[in-house]
Amino acid sequence: MLIDTGGVADVPVRSFGAPVRTNYWGKAVATDINSYYRTRAKIDLDKLNNNVDANKSVVQATFTDGAIGYRKFSVVAGLKAMAILRLADGTFPPFGAIVKNSKKQQTGIVSDEGNVYLSGIVAGEIMDIEWNGKKQCSVKLPIKIDLNNLDYLLLPCA
Repeated sequence: MLIDTGGVADVPVRSFGAPVRTNYWGKAVATDINSYYRTRAKIDLDKLNNNVDANKSVVQATFTDGAIGYRKFSVVAGLKAMAILRLADGTFPPFGAIVKNSKKQQTGIVSDEGNVYLSGIVAGEIMDIEWNGKKQCSVKLPIKIDLNNLDYLLLPCA
């Protein structure tokens, strides 16, 4: 089974046999697959790097004899930090608004007063804020992120 983590390298994946890690392009091959039986592959969350989160950590499939399968995991890579989101009028996005990265993966949920714990922070990336079922505004992450001073990011939402 070909495993795809969306370009995130060094993700530990287990199936029935020996664990494997994804390569530079986020691909790995699980070779211990039985024909006509349900096969499960999962990300080993205990051995996952600190800057990687798995939104979907288990996939299942049943393959016919000789088939080569493909399964994709939803994995987000990047820094993690607390942020405060502000709208142009000085208010905050509503409680429960969803933050998504450029790959449309959820990277955070807004809490009281615009506070959000963001994962998958990539310098210079634009993240969208959605509520009421649609994109309402976007935030541009700083080009240069100071790792020593990453307690809070103040992000204007335009």
